[in-house]
Formats: sequence, structure tokens, C-alpha cells
Amino acid sequence: MSRHQAGTDAETQAIEYLQAQGLTFVQRNFQVGKKEIDVIMRAQERWVFVEVKYRRNESFARVLEQITPQQCQRIRTAARLFLLQQNITEHLTPMRFDVIAIVGEPASIQWLQDAF
Repeated sequence: MSRHQAGTDAETQAIEYLQAQGLTFVQRNFQVGKKEIDVIMRAQERWVFVEVKYRRNESFARVLEQITPQQCQRIRTAARLFLLQQNITEHLTPMRFDVIAIVGEPASIQWLQDAF
């Protein structure tokens, strides 16, 4: 399986997992330039922007260490641009940034809410 396909499969697993937790799917792979959000969900009135990380055989902590401050900033900027495109006022909109880490086969899914 290619790296791209593994990433796509991980995003699909993340969406299914979050839907099972009661969130509503909105969009995947929102991209503006080099800024990208893997998955956008809704938790009632809150927008949830999700970074999905997949690794075959690392611990959850090591996966989280791979998210850099620069990446967090790019995701935050992309979220602002998404909300602008939807004509949603950012400062009046509840939102959070989550991480889904999928590790191993069979997959272990860890959900870190409000990660950054």
C-alpha cells in the first residue's frame, strides 16, 4: 500500500471513529496553498478541525511529537480561511483542534481533543 493510500485509509478510519462518537462529518482535505486540514467535523455547534496521524508501529506519544508548532499554525490559518469561505465569523464561532492518532495494525485509535 502506498503512503498516500495509507493516509487516505487513516482519514477514513478517523471519520468513521468520530462519527461513532457523535460528531458530524463536514469535509476532508480542505486545502489552501500549503495549508491543509485533514478532516472537518461538527460537534453540535462547535467546529472541529482534525489532524490525522498514522504510523504503523509507534507509540501515541511519538506520533504527537511529530506535530510541529509550524504545522499547528498552518492548520489554524487554514481553519480561519475555511470559516471565511463559509461566511462564518471566527471570533463568534466555537471551535477546537483535535488530533486522531492511528497506530499499528490492527489499528489503535487515540483521540486527543483540543490538542492545540
